[in-house]
Amino acid sequence: MVKYVVILLILVIVALAAVLIVREDPGFVMLRYRDYTIETTLAFAIGVVFTLMIGFYIAVRVLRGLWKLPRSLRKGTRNRRMDRARHHLNQGLIDLAEGRFGQAENHLMRQVAHSESPLVHYLAAARAAQLQGKHDARDNYLKAAHEANPDAELAIGVTQAELQLAHQQSEQALATLTHLHSVAPKHDYVLMLLARAYFELEDWRALIEILPDVRRKKLMKESRLAEMEQAGYRGALGLAATSQQSFDKAWSKLPKSLQTDPAMIRFYLDLMAKHRWYSANAEQLVVRSLESRWDDALIEVYGRFEAKDPAAQLARGEKWLDDFGHNEQLLLALGRIAARAKLWGKAQGYLEASIGARPTPPACLALAELFDRQLQQPDKASKYYRQGLKLSLESAG
Repeated sequence: MVKYVVILLILVIVALAAVLIVREDPGFVMLRYRDYTIETTLAFAIGVVFTLMIGFYIAVRVLRGLWKLPRSLRKGTRNRRMDRARHHLNQGLIDLAEGRFGQAENHLMRQVAHSESPLVHYLAAARAAQLQGKHDARDNYLKAAHEANPDAELAIGVTQAELQLAHQQSEQALATLTHLHSVAPKHDYVLMLLARAYFELEDWRALIEILPDVRRKKLMKESRLAEMEQAGYRGALGLAATSQQSFDKAWSKLPKSLQTDPAMIRFYLDLMAKHRWYSANAEQLVVRSLESRWDDALIEVYGRFEAKDPAAQLARGEKWLDDFGHNEQLLLALGRIAARAKLWGKAQGYLEASIGARPTPPACLALAELFDRQLQQPDKASKYYRQGLKLSLESAG
């Protein structure tokens, strides 16, 4: 618009200048062609030329406008469709955020063919379909997203994996994430989702391989990461419990923080107790842990741990009596150790003291077995069997 005003101003100035020039002497112009002759003043001729120039300019503009009219109409139509597509996209995202998933899907798929960003439409529609339980539609939208923008493989794949994990399709999610990890091995979010998939599939060996990177990059909350580490390394220890050598090797690979964790030590010792394995290092680990921080569950497991010298193990445990003499778990552990040392009287005394401090089903069972197998007192054995059963039923109820 400004350009046209400037041009018009220049023309007006030129016209005024011409009038001033010819005002004193209008001049004379003659045009002759064959038998035709035109005579006029210079001022009139200039005015005619000026008028013809303006007319020519207007005619060219009109013709140019008519030539461009179809394209302008198409452009206008396209712009209106794009505006409507943007409107439906915005409304669809609002509906999705507000929980109106069906309406969100409908809005997102309207005018998607005319959108500037069809990828956003399809990915959001996939989420809306997932939240309605329409998993086939979700997969179709993801496929359409890939066709609309093949270069956005990572964004589409991450969305697909998220939705698969949310729908508990862990194996499919793992396949998706394994491919994405090969494409972008340093992508933090893919690594985090991969850890989640391994955790849900209980693929403990694969999980513990990537957990150090997850911790180093701080990709999860500490509580969630600790849960995964506990489960992952426990699972790995369980898988390695085919022989004591492989079991000890698996334990040595645990992070130092977990090797001093009471819950992990309990699990480690419990597996050793179940397989009747012995390790001086394991015993010392338990002793150090109990001396630095008492743990009732750990002393209970220690009581089932079969040391090479039960008498020495009993003497070591009796040192804690001064500080924890009335602890039912310590007394139960000492009773079990005394029984393995074949000190039947001591075993009976400790087990009865444990039940006196607080009756528990394991203590009743241990005492009943002692009366039944070693002391040959079936009546007392039956009494404690019944008491232990009753306590078990009460705790279950």
